[in-house]
Amino acid sequence: MNTRNPSDAQLAVSLARLWPNREHEASAPAGLLCRAKIHHWRRLDLADHAPNRDVRFCFWCSKVKIDGIVYAP
Repeated sequence: MNTRNPSDAQLAVSLARLWPNREHEASAPAGLLCRAKIHHWRRLDLADHAPNRDVRFCFWCSKVKIDGIVYAP
C-alpha cells in the first residue's frame, strides 16, 4: 500500500509551481470530473528536479501525482 511521504508532499508543492493548472480555463464538466477524482494527467520531463520519479500533473486542477500518490498543494 502506498503511504504519503512528507518529503514527497514538499516536492509536490515545489513542482506545482512549475506547472500552472488550467482550472480557470477548464469547463464546468472538467471541474466536476476532478471532484469525482477523474483527472486529466499530463507528464513532464522532470529528470533534473525529480530523478527516477513518476510525476504527473492534472491539466484541469492543481493536483500533482508522484509515484501514484495524489497530492493537493
